[in-house]
Amino acid sequence: MGYNVIDLINKSINIAIRKKAIYESIGQIKCDIPFIGTMSKVLAKETSHSINYYDELKSAVSESNTEEIDFYIYDKMSFLIDEFNKKIYATEINNIKEYLKFSLNLERDTKSLLMDIQGRFLRNASDTNTKTYKTLSDMIINKEKLVTSLKKIVK
Repeated sequence: MGYNVIDLINKSINIAIRKKAIYESIGQIKCDIPFIGTMSKVLAKETSHSINYYDELKSAVSESNTEEIDFYIYDKMSFLIDEFNKKIYATEINNIKEYLKFSLNLERDTKSLLMDIQGRFLRNASDTNTKTYKTLSDMIINKEKLVTSLKKIVK
């Protein structure tokens, strides 16, 4: 049994769970700054929506035939994800502007990771027609919506 897009979705769920814990932690630590507490709840809730989205995506994908991802390519993708997970951490946040920038950068980095994974999946032009590629495209589009929302708030 090889690896497929469901394995990548599961790794995305794990990243989202980690981000949610970070948002909740910052909200508890910085509860003396009211807007940070509120924004932490909003971001944690948005991350919960992402987790639900990934679960729904996983259910939809598992019902159809998914192609296997070459082990060598999956190994590179998995390495990228593991490195990304090591990089995720909460920085020193002293005001709402720093928190919003931190959140925006974290979501941008997540989107970039998905784009990098999608790019590594491509070996030839026909790979753009695969279930894996299309699923990763959906995940990137979903992440872009959050990035766009955060950009508007930061400005």
